[in-house]
Amino acid sequence: MKNEEKKDILEKDYLLDLSNIKETIRQNRNKAMVVVNSAMIMTYYEIGTIINKRKTWGSKYIDRLSKDLSEYGKGYSYDNLNYMSKFAEQFEEYEIVEQPARLIPWFTIVTIMQKSKSHEEMLWYINETHRNGWSRATVISQIAMKSYERSLIEPSTTPAVKSDDIVKDMFKDTYSFNYIDEEKIKTEKDLKDQMIGNIIKFLDELGPGFTLAGKEYKLVTPTGENFYIDLLMYHTKIHSYVVIEVKLGEFKPEHLGQLMFYVNAVDKIEKTDRDDPTVGLLLCKDADKFVAETTLKKSLMKLGISKYKTLEELPEYLEKKLNEEK
Repeated sequence: MKNEEKKDILEKDYLLDLSNIKETIRQNRNKAMVVVNSAMIMTYYEIGTIINKRKTWGSKYIDRLSKDLSEYGKGYSYDNLNYMSKFAEQFEEYEIVEQPARLIPWFTIVTIMQKSKSHEEMLWYINETHRNGWSRATVISQIAMKSYERSLIEPSTTPAVKSDDIVKDMFKDTYSFNYIDEEKIKTEKDLKDQMIGNIIKFLDELGPGFTLAGKEYKLVTPTGENFYIDLLMYHTKIHSYVVIEVKLGEFKPEHLGQLMFYVNAVDKIEKTDRDDPTVGLLLCKDADKFVAETTLKKSLMKLGISKYKTLEELPEYLEKKLNEEK
């Protein structure tokens, strides 16, 4: 085949690609505003699929496309077309159509693709972004706090939690408190003060549905005794009070007795007929897996034991725990 004839065929194929892309953009732009993001994501996926069929043509192909698509706005820049190519390469079409990816803002998806180490991690962050309503800034923070890696570790909870899918979702093995200044923490009160002083970050890390009912929440028994719960939360999705007790050091079995008392007391004093049974969470610096699971094993209550870590402590902790899980 002569070079000129080959060039003509390539030009014809290129113009066909350009025409198909322009038609894809036009068709999707006409969809209702309520599905604008979904239409845009599908548009980008289709464009990425077209681009990937011409990978052997090199970067000049994408460069030319970006110039010829400039009439449609900045969304078709050279960099963005490369992201579309990666998007189509990383995901199957059903993962876009049947899962939340098409409902997530485009540059949040780009961020997740850039910062994730595996396909499974990408899908996890996409699903959690949709479920929790995370902004792009929150996604960046969650990735920095290694939320995906933490999700791979099964938390220490009672059988009553394990059998309840809704309650089970609210427990984590580890909570990342990246705002804590450990040098200023001498007592449990210091730790609670920093948690409440950063209440928005604290609630974000707990997950959706948590609201603060009170710090050092006062319980008055029918006999006139006063007790103070470290943190009393209410969870709007499971319609339950959540008692959180905070310990500076490592978990000890006797800590659970105090938590169980507070959970039972809240059920008797605060809970109404509209509320489900109270849940208890004990937060400590560390916990031996055997000790924690053995202490929780036969309890009929909804209780869990979790660790809190600073951002600096997470890598070493996660490496150790994920090796144990294998």
